[in-house]
Amino acid sequence: MGPSEQTAVPAELTELLKQVTGFDAFRPGQEEVIRSVLAGRDTIAVLPTGAGKSLCYQLPVHLTGGTVLIVSPLLSLMEDQVARMKSEGEKSVAALNSFLTPPEKSAVLRNLGGYRFIFTSPEMLMQRHVSDRLNELDIAYIVADEAHCISQWGFDFRPDYLRLRQWLEGLRRRPPVLALTATASEEAIRDIEAYLLMDRPVKFIYPPDRPNIALQIVPLAGREEKTEWILQEIPVTTGPGILYVQSRKRAEELAERLRGCRVAAAAFHAGMEKEDRMLVQQQFLNGELEWICATNAFGMGIDKPDVRHVIHDQLPSSAAQYIQEIGRAGRDGGQSLATLLYSGQDAETAMFIALDELPDPAVVRFLADCIASGENARTAGERAGLSETAVRVASYWIGEEGADGAAARMEALAAGKRRGISEMVRFAEGEGCIRERLLSLFGATPAQQTGQCCSGCGLRMEEFRNGRTPGGEAPALSGWKERIGRLFNLSTL
Repeated sequence: MGPSEQTAVPAELTELLKQVTGFDAFRPGQEEVIRSVLAGRDTIAVLPTGAGKSLCYQLPVHLTGGTVLIVSPLLSLMEDQVARMKSEGEKSVAALNSFLTPPEKSAVLRNLGGYRFIFTSPEMLMQRHVSDRLNELDIAYIVADEAHCISQWGFDFRPDYLRLRQWLEGLRRRPPVLALTATASEEAIRDIEAYLLMDRPVKFIYPPDRPNIALQIVPLAGREEKTEWILQEIPVTTGPGILYVQSRKRAEELAERLRGCRVAAAAFHAGMEKEDRMLVQQQFLNGELEWICATNAFGMGIDKPDVRHVIHDQLPSSAAQYIQEIGRAGRDGGQSLATLLYSGQDAETAMFIALDELPDPAVVRFLADCIASGENARTAGERAGLSETAVRVASYWIGEEGADGAAARMEALAAGKRRGISEMVRFAEGEGCIRERLLSLFGATPAQQTGQCCSGCGLRMEEFRNGRTPGGEAPALSGWKERIGRLFNLSTL
């Protein structure tokens, strides 16, 4: 069964859509996915960004009853989804995550059966008392939101995603599972099926083309030329926009320099305080910020429909990452632009970042020997110079596949990352239509183009200009402490 197979939507379902959301019609793909969920089938839905994936799990529970458990990859994404649902009138929703204080977490667990929607993370599900409490509920269905993270993050970054298989096996009653994502390769879909224990899932695979996003590749000599381009182009380019960079330092540097060019910009990265990240995100959503200079910690699930431009300062490590990130533009259907700044040194930088925390096979064997002799994995990892993430990943694979199997797994993961980056280099250095090259990496072809296509086919850049001229300085945006201090007339906080 696929996107081309249409069946009539029951009248009561369209009536429910109108009642719950106010909309008269489903977007492409939504009705088929919802019918599959209502039929109790395991379902994989690959729908383009902006296609309204959240409705696919929000609507069915109004007919099934019970509780929906949504496994989400990021705390900020959970908080954003919960806040949005509450603002739309859904009060029976909670996030079970590390943002909660111990008393708040206890209160949520006590009242767990009273929620219609529960958002949580793979790591939280691995906590025994949380798992036991969830096992007592009448769970209508389980949702893996941004399900590509199982494949992209589970193997080398967050092994608790792979432990979802054991968690599902331990449920007293295994409910249907819905996996939602915007992009997934055939390999990623196989991983999703395997690690979510899916039983002959119904698949709805839609091509990832977004015709309203024009594509541009700008070849530049290196970091300095990229900086000059950014400082010249962003002030005169229509925003709001997201500038993706590879490091925290680069994000802060460019945000500061853009503010010096009259652009309301701020940095966003995992090294910031949680409250500051949340404030920057809210300022961007509210229109107080025009540009975000961010690492890939920003953007997943951010529901800002009017992002007009996404720029990559460095080469993404895979086509899936790239198409996910540019998909944050134009969610309102308006003409938008995605720009890749590319230089010959980008592949080396991307390779270093991709492989930096992946344990070397020899170090994995050393860690396995230490664990076998009774040494604590963290202590052994510190002696081997491994990061906490590397120790977590290596320990998982040693436990699953033994020393030799874990070492071979690391070699295979490294080879896969090299292939992904090489694929992106060929994409960036190719000729002809950029859209055709990008979609070919997903086995797809462009939809009928109604707007602008790409710099390979020719772009009318004047349509992306805001009419401003560079100069002056944007006022600095205060942090959350300063804002609260002013609000309550406090000199310090």
